[in-house]
Amino acid sequence: MRNFYEIESKLFINISNYMKDWESYLGIFDSNNTEKKATTQRIASHVQTLWNQFNQDRTKLDKHYMNTGDGFQAYIASFLLPNVERVFSTLVRDENIFAIESLFLTAKEEIVITDFGCGPLSGTIGILSVFEYLFSKNNNLVLPKRIHVNAIDRSGKIVEFGKKMLTKSLFENINISVEQLTSPEKVTKNSDIILGINVFNEIPMKHRGKTLNSLYAKLNNGGLLLIMEPGQEEHAKSLGTLRNEFISANKDGQIISPCAHKKSCPLSSETTRKDWCWFRHSWNTPKAISLIDKFSKLDHHELNFSYLFVQKNSVQSAETFFARCISDEFPIEIKAKSPQIEYFKNNLVSGEKEEFLKMVEFEGGLNKILLCTKEGELESAFVIADPTQKPYRRGRRVKLDSELYMRAKERN
Repeated sequence: MRNFYEIESKLFINISNYMKDWESYLGIFDSNNTEKKATTQRIASHVQTLWNQFNQDRTKLDKHYMNTGDGFQAYIASFLLPNVERVFSTLVRDENIFAIESLFLTAKEEIVITDFGCGPLSGTIGILSVFEYLFSKNNNLVLPKRIHVNAIDRSGKIVEFGKKMLTKSLFENINISVEQLTSPEKVTKNSDIILGINVFNEIPMKHRGKTLNSLYAKLNNGGLLLIMEPGQEEHAKSLGTLRNEFISANKDGQIISPCAHKKSCPLSSETTRKDWCWFRHSWNTPKAISLIDKFSKLDHHELNFSYLFVQKNSVQSAETFFARCISDEFPIEIKAKSPQIEYFKNNLVSGEKEEFLKMVEFEGGLNKILLCTKEGELESAFVIADPTQKPYRRGRRVKLDSELYMRAKERN
């Protein structure tokens, strides 16, 4: 499934209606579905300003931007649906589905979702879209009698907007309640799902671990935790550090994805590596976002993010695999007896030196993929450049070490 809004929803939320309400709020189309260019340009201008403040210089970000009509609308226009899509596209991957399905194997009175730093409930909409997808694919799942959402955010305005959008689009046969809370300490119901979408980067580093652990303490056995952060170096590395602190304090947390291991993250902010662990997802942007992008000069087609998906005392172990690709396949510059080639030759962990040197001499070129292995080590895998073969992409799982047998230890 490429786009969350393409799901034929029947049980939880009428996604088609939700999309229409979102478009109506933006007001960039008239009654004949013709673009109102001036309105689009105005929104695009505020979107561009907000994006620059978020992604280039956060010291200039007005912490009260949600209190202004233009700032609020710019956020809804540019951040709401992409965040929904990030959650949806990540959780419907084959490696993650089994964990979510485990919540619906038996009859339950209630499923509790805690959406921390919820904003307009983008995480909640994302997970409800996942529910729609799963129930459409698996007739053996059991519908819960009701769903309760702990919507944790200090801004009552943004939560109320999100709650109104959600409530208007609910199907009649489902009972979903939303309770706004201003802090995790006010959560009274243990959760089945905890979402933290683009929120931990806004918390001082020294408080992140304590906040996460307090949320996790109220997660039911078999419950799920999803943290997503922007796919930028600072935030991805900080998530690696938070992950390290979390797994050290919570031995019952089973990492479903993206990690192949529970050892220390080799790309956290505690390391000196210049690489960072992030992923991408391409989708078909809704028409309104595409029009706004045209004037804002932004591009929402490719969504970048970093994430951590965990199950507490998981009912089924995650599928084991050898390594995760944390880079795309890319060509490396080859010079005879260069320090880089000499290092790789002398630090092979799989494959023979003679064969590696033959690969180096191949006239078509040599490509490299950076791997994070099940041992928590960084390795470089090498393949002959072949334009007829589908290249390895960031995020791909390598199930067996023999799949990429020519590998060298990476410098830490």
